[in-house]
Amino acid sequence: MNYIDWKKYFDSNKTHFDDINFEEGGYLLPHEKKSITSSLQQFQKGEQSEGKHLFSYAKTFSDPAYLECIKLFIKEEQKHAMVLARFMKVNGIPGIKKHWMDKIFRQLRKLAGLENTLIVLVTAEIIAKVYYKALENATDSILLKRICIQILEDEDQHLSFQAFTLQHFYTSSTRLKQIITRSWHRLLMTGTILVVWVGHRKVLKNGGSFFSKFFMETMLVYFEVEQQIKTKSEPRFALKEV
Repeated sequence: MNYIDWKKYFDSNKTHFDDINFEEGGYLLPHEKKSITSSLQQFQKGEQSEGKHLFSYAKTFSDPAYLECIKLFIKEEQKHAMVLARFMKVNGIPGIKKHWMDKIFRQLRKLAGLENTLIVLVTAEIIAKVYYKALENATDSILLKRICIQILEDEDQHLSFQAFTLQHFYTSSTRLKQIITRSWHRLLMTGTILVVWVGHRKVLKNGGSFFSKFFMETMLVYFEVEQQIKTKSEPRFALKEV
């Protein structure tokens, strides 16, 4: 697998939301709307990133095909934001311009270089894997369920894509740097789990993820991604046929 393969994947996935009917089963019941509004607003905001720093760092990567992949990846993330915003509009849920949690993640991505940016990004995507599954189960909205299912499929691929690049940094690092990097990522992952639980526990609980389950499911995905990075194993989250 190489970045040409990844570019083919992202190109093939541009129509990933085309079969979703936004006129069918989109409305939330009043109690459902109340329980997910704040949480959904925050995650929709988080998907909106223009990816300026990621794009800037990607220009320094040795393989020129990587930059093309990043362009497509950023557009796919922005598509998530657009689709969620459309669902929110159907239900009269306004978007938000800023949120402290999103601001923290943006600042963390600016700290140092491409590797750190990807570590922070992977942390958010691991959380998204568990969060969108809970959101899928938190309401009876057919439309929201379909949106969540597609986002989950996309996040599978995103995790594989980021792990593929992080393998490059891991294998070229000293043993000491590998230990420091893994320790930093585990600390970031643990802290993020706690913060997300505090801010989104209502949706997570309604979706069947109480804290112990949320923590274990999130760390399970984390360790799977870590193993993929360390061993250069084939992606657990396999590429779609193209």
